[in-house]
Amino acid sequence: MTLPSLIENHKKQVIVSRLNKVYSTLGNAFITAKEHEGEVDSWNLVDYTQSSEYENNVLYYILPYMKTLKICKNERGCFPDISYGSIGTTSYGVNIDRSDYYSKAILNDGVLITALTHRNNCTNEGSPCAAIRVDVNGSNPPNILGIDLHTFLVFKDRIVPAGAVKTLDGSFYENRGDLCTAHVVYEKNLDFIKDKKCEAYK
Repeated sequence: MTLPSLIENHKKQVIVSRLNKVYSTLGNAFITAKEHEGEVDSWNLVDYTQSSEYENNVLYYILPYMKTLKICKNERGCFPDISYGSIGTTSYGVNIDRSDYYSKAILNDGVLITALTHRNNCTNEGSPCAAIRVDVNGSNPPNILGIDLHTFLVFKDRIVPAGAVKTLDGSFYENRGDLCTAHVVYEKNLDFIKDKKCEAYK
């Protein structure tokens, strides 16, 4: 194996390791938040299209139980001023830094975290009420959804990696990279990169 290949494999393993760490941290913070703030369906969550206020975002309830370096709320300064790419043919192209729909923060290990709330309540067990995205290597490249930018879905009773449950079906999400998180968490590799898409994890 050549030196460049070794370096590339090491970078992939760092992504896998950091994603699994943040998944564990998120899960623990979510459990603690419910113990202190009440069940999720009692949180004052509001769909991002109706309110961009930090107090109506799921991070408002979870971040107090995570170690943070900086909380930007819905202001700029926690994410790189770029449009993120995607692993496949469907464009992502979102500049999280410039969007006030997203609440944003930087964790103490350098992971960037952001969230969108998708519903005004969280009573439906089969539908996620929010999506949390994390950039596991901070502002460093490649800044691509499905490689270093990953998605977790928040349900009323749990947080799961996107792709673990069939709530984001279809070629749009497969080709964009949304569903790769489950593969990285469970398979602990990024072998899907060569296929440029991720199907829902089976």
